[in-house]
Amino acid sequence: MPPHLDPGHPVLRQEYAVFTPPVHAMAQTIGDWIDQRQPGGYIHGPSRFGKSRGVKWHLKSVLQDRFAKRIPLHIWSRPAESHVNEGEFWVSLGIACGVRYAPTRATRGDRRRQLTEFLIASVAACGSNFAALLIDEAQAMTFREWNWLLGLQNAMDWEGYRLSVFSIASHQMDYTYELLGQSDHAHVAARFMVSHWPFPGIGSAEEVEFVLRGYDEASEWPAGSGTCYLAHFIPEAYARGARLTPCAGTLWRVLQALLPRHYKGAPEFPMQHIAWAVEEVMVCAARGDAWEDATGEARWIDALAQTQFTDHMRLISAAMPRKKSTNSP
Repeated sequence: MPPHLDPGHPVLRQEYAVFTPPVHAMAQTIGDWIDQRQPGGYIHGPSRFGKSRGVKWHLKSVLQDRFAKRIPLHIWSRPAESHVNEGEFWVSLGIACGVRYAPTRATRGDRRRQLTEFLIASVAACGSNFAALLIDEAQAMTFREWNWLLGLQNAMDWEGYRLSVFSIASHQMDYTYELLGQSDHAHVAARFMVSHWPFPGIGSAEEVEFVLRGYDEASEWPAGSGTCYLAHFIPEAYARGARLTPCAGTLWRVLQALLPRHYKGAPEFPMQHIAWAVEEVMVCAARGDAWEDATGEARWIDALAQTQFTDHMRLISAAMPRKKSTNSP
């Protein structure tokens, strides 16, 4: 690694997310649901499109800007393994929200009550009677867990407080909605999944340009330094005017060219693959490659090929669900 690159840089650690148009649209959708006091809603889309990173790095700040105040939004990334019992479920969810459970034996009712009181306190601290819970990786949720959340929402309502439960999931969540609706759990689907929105990929050259501008301008590390991500990687070339933004047209053409044969659906691309390709280009330029070579079409093709981009898009195409309208039953 070139000596001028700090190994703690978020790009090298892959601990960052540039802001994207789909993330903005997701925040607007959730903001609308909050305005409407929807009891629930789910956002679904293929893996690697940028849902989780958008939630982790940008959602709270965008909502705070929109409402001009702190929103009692609690985010839980549900673990892949199923919870053995209800008490374990409440502990996992409570810890994610910020509950400090005492290391004592407690019943499942005690655990739920502790979480209910914590959520009420977080609402009161914001001068409201509304809280939101956002569940990431919600495709792993079981029917029992949805029913437990229904009980939590009812308990909050009884105390005079509103709790919205929003979920983020891969597109198989589409089928969960239908299964719940056709089973004894239709009441759960009606409460949490009537409002829904498909999270899109990067869908145009203009959106690619927006993403690349994030590395050129709309990023900073260390905080307060005024140094964008690209400037850290190639300080001298950046000072001479080197930018990623003019590569948008080339990158868009390469993304389309690398789609698998017989790909079905709109050309929407996963943000994670684009980010990996950008990272590879910046590292190559930092190592001394001429800027024209580092950002040429051949380099973008090689960078995306290393991410197994075409194979991933083939999987997305095979799993593409039917389109559903937004915010409607």
